[in-house]
Amino acid sequence: MTVTVDADLARRYTLLLVSDRRYLVKEMFGPTLQGEGAHAGRAVVFLRFAACNLDCPGCDTDFSPEGAVRMSAEEIVEKLRALDTGKTYRVVVTGGEPTLQWDAPLSAAVRGAGFRVHMESNGTRAPQGVVDWLTISPKPQHHPASIVLAENLPADEIKVVIDDTVDEAVLDKYAARWRCEHYFVQPWMDDRYERNLARTIALIHARPRWRLSVQIHKIVGVP
Repeated sequence: MTVTVDADLARRYTLLLVSDRRYLVKEMFGPTLQGEGAHAGRAVVFLRFAACNLDCPGCDTDFSPEGAVRMSAEEIVEKLRALDTGKTYRVVVTGGEPTLQWDAPLSAAVRGAGFRVHMESNGTRAPQGVVDWLTISPKPQHHPASIVLAENLPADEIKVVIDDTVDEAVLDKYAARWRCEHYFVQPWMDDRYERNLARTIALIHARPRWRLSVQIHKIVGVP
């Protein structure tokens, strides 16, 4: 015997079942463009969580809890639907450090609504919910002694932000640790940007498997 269930009713019931947790969201915005890495230039919407387990000098992202909002999985999904006016069904989940909050119930809600999830992580924790594309941007030079890079992360893309601490040996270590198709180096956009860009280009010539990533959203002026 086949039972027909209203799709919208089923979706809402599933959301009620999966979690009553409220997530600390710094901002959600879109439609915009992914500005970095293998999917640069793609239409996306963004879900940015508050809080990070690192404190990197020169970080250009405001992930402080001040001004953040507690949202349920259902509220997050509804906001993503409203933002995604072009029906891209692609959301970049970032932070701060998104693995501090991303879990199986939220993954089920977001992916169940049809969104492909691209996550950007510092690689210190494994995502506790399914993602469709995992970008790891390691910054162990800024780790406190209690934090190390997680083992066996299924990386789709490695993106290394270049400052004076990154050299060929560091890139070789990352390439050996994470086997994937996409390796990017990106100059840190701080007050030494020209120096960082020159260093980045030199590293690409020394290690040609690594490709240049620049923050095109800043260059073209989109969020």
